[in-house]
Amino acid sequence: MSLYKERFISNDLVCEKVIGRFQLIANKARFRILCLLREDWFSVNEIVEVIQAGKLTNVSQQLKMLTLAGLLEKKKEGRKVLYTLKDEAIRDMINFLEKQYLEVPQ
Repeated sequence: MSLYKERFISNDLVCEKVIGRFQLIANKARFRILCLLREDWFSVNEIVEVIQAGKLTNVSQQLKMLTLAGLLEKKKEGRKVLYTLKDEAIRDMINFLEKQYLEVPQ
């Protein structure tokens, strides 16, 4: 039994990281932002228009949170700030979930 206990304890950090990521993306607006940003670079206004997640300030707050968590990359283009998905593990997870749960028309 001690082998299982040791393995379980050593996996605790992994569990904490996974739980943290799930808590971060469990918010509907943040998840929709991530789904969009896996495709390309988008400005805040474009994100608001596409995902229809409410006010510009709310989307900006969500983008800040996702950027601070290391999931997004941002760059400045003129006066615009553009965002894209940086975390490949999140991209892979979204792609997996899409395959599992969305019916894709043939």
